[in-house]
Amino acid sequence: MTPTKLLIGQIVIVFAIMVLGVWSATQWAAAMLGHQAKLGGAWFRVLGQPVYRPWALFSWWYRFDAYAPHVFDKAGTLAGASGFLGCASAIVGSLWRSRQSRLVTTYGSARWAKASEVISAGLYRDAGVFLGQLRGRYLRRDGPEHVMAFAPTRSGKGVGLVVPTLLGWTGSVVVHDIKGENWQLTAGWRARFSHCLLFNPTDAHSARYNPLLEVRRGDHEVRDVQNIADVLVDP
Repeated sequence: MTPTKLLIGQIVIVFAIMVLGVWSATQWAAAMLGHQAKLGGAWFRVLGQPVYRPWALFSWWYRFDAYAPHVFDKAGTLAGASGFLGCASAIVGSLWRSRQSRLVTTYGSARWAKASEVISAGLYRDAGVFLGQLRGRYLRRDGPEHVMAFAPTRSGKGVGLVVPTLLGWTGSVVVHDIKGENWQLTAGWRARFSHCLLFNPTDAHSARYNPLLEVRRGDHEVRDVQNIADVLVDP
C-alpha cells in the first residue's frame, strides 16, 4: 500500500471514530430522555428504534441542558472521549505508517531473496545454469529466462559460474571464449557426451569452415557472395 493511501485511510479512521462517538452520545442522551417529542423527529428507524442525526446532541444540549444537566454532562463526556480516542488512533496510525517507510520502493525494491523464495523459485534443482551457492546447496536455474553475471575481471565469474555450468549442462552451447580457458577446462569432459568444436581462425588447431561453400548457385549467388564480403570486410 502506498504512503498516500495509508494517510487517507488514517484520516478516514480518525473521523469515523469521532463521528461514531458523537453519534453514540446522541443516541444515549435520547434514550435517557425517553425519546421525547421535544427532541424532534428521528432521522430514520432501525427495528422500530429511532435513530437521530449525529450532531443533534449539540442543539439539544443548548436548549435542554437546564432540565437534565446530568444527562448532557455524561453525553458530552462520551462525545469528548471519542475525540481523544480519535487522537490516539491518529498517533498509533502515524507510528505504524512511519514503520512502513522501510518498505518504500522509490529507489528500487531489489534485495536478497529469502530461503522460502529461493525454494518457490525452483533454484535448488539438479540441472540448469549455476547461479551460486546458498547454505551449502548449489543454486541452479533450468528455464527459458536469460541469466547475466556482472562482476569485475578476475572476480570468479568463470570459475564459479561458467565452468560449473559447462560441466553440468547436457544441452548444446556456444561459448565466446576469448582466453580459451573454458575450452581447456571443459571440452574434454563435454566431448564424452557431445560433439565439441573449437572455432578460432587464428589457431592452427581450429575447426575449419569455408563460408564460400554456403553460396547458393543460381539467382542467389551474387547476393550470397556480397553478404560474405560484408561480413569479412566491415565497411
